[in-house]
Amino acid sequence: MFGFLVFCGIIGAIIYFVKKAKREKEQEEIENQKNKQNAFKEKWERKVEEISINGLPILESGTLQLTANEVCHFEGEAFFGKLKQQVVGYEGGSRGVSIRVMKGLSFRVGNHRGELVKKDVLERTNGKIYLTSKKIVFTAVKNSSIINYKDIINLNVVDDMLQIQTEKKTYLFGIVDYITFMIILEYIINGKEESSANNLLKEIE
Repeated sequence: MFGFLVFCGIIGAIIYFVKKAKREKEQEEIENQKNKQNAFKEKWERKVEEISINGLPILESGTLQLTANEVCHFEGEAFFGKLKQQVVGYEGGSRGVSIRVMKGLSFRVGNHRGELVKKDVLERTNGKIYLTSKKIVFTAVKNSSIINYKDIINLNVVDDMLQIQTEKKTYLFGIVDYITFMIILEYIINGKEESSANNLLKEIE
């Protein structure tokens, strides 16, 4: 009886410490997430203040062709994302039954691979992305794109990537300096120096 009580005590202690470790890990993850959000917010607000004081940056970009009265406000590393369905396997298949007809000869009947299992895979094309006073430009070996601001009907953030929707096409970009890009884009689209970038920050949060 005593041995059984000791065993139960040990099991109880193990369960307690496992639950405690799980709670501590969850709390640590919550704190890390809060720290990331605070760091993001601070960086965002510093960039908004910088642009509010100094205005939009004007860059010299020798590789980008600009039209008359057009200036470049942003240049950065990015990738163009394209979701493609790929077959990753089969499910519900059967190996069937092997029937021997004679020595060295048999037939397998009833075997089939089942239904195709597909999932979306993100195909990336690395390149550079620009914000000018008139358009968004992405340059790369392939999937180069030009998006005029007047054609944009919707902007979304999807898995830390910027989704830009026009009437004809939807674009997906992963941008290294995402914060600066979004703030400058918001300034340009609203066409004013006193931007509502902090309102955009609230929407993202």
